[in-house]
Amino acid sequence: MRLKDLRDGGGVKRWHTVQNINDQTVAAHSWGVAVICCELWPNAGTSLIRAALYHDIPEALTGDVPATAKWNYPELAKALDEVEAGIEKELGLIVFLTEENKLKLKIADIMELLWFALEEMRLGNSNFKVIFSRGLAYMDTLKLDDVSKEMIYDLVQMEKEL
Repeated sequence: MRLKDLRDGGGVKRWHTVQNINDQTVAAHSWGVAVICCELWPNAGTSLIRAALYHDIPEALTGDVPATAKWNYPELAKALDEVEAGIEKELGLIVFLTEENKLKLKIADIMELLWFALEEMRLGNSNFKVIFSRGLAYMDTLKLDDVSKEMIYDLVQMEKEL
């Protein structure tokens, strides 16, 4: 049943290879991505919000493969992308996004990672300093709009206050 698959996808634990203080599930992460989309782009259409909510659902079957594994093993990343695309098709999760909305989804996805890293660092978890730095470095590779730049600035200021 599709709804069960969606619920199962939301229950996947993130950050299983990094010691963390708070657990985070795909559901919590995806909700955060959707909220960021709504806040940064108040006129975000339903396709962007749906994509934000569904973007990690395939992890119910693949697990949350760490970014470092994908970076170190590009053949794994390529295979995983193909498998996850197949799962999205099978579950009817394909959401058409314009190139602009694909970029917005990526920005919101990384922005949510930065927020979670900040929360962990605020609790004293130094494991997330490198994750925060990598996330910021990745954001530097994206073409950010002014509202995204403002939020990044705010996050950097919060990190400096820790």
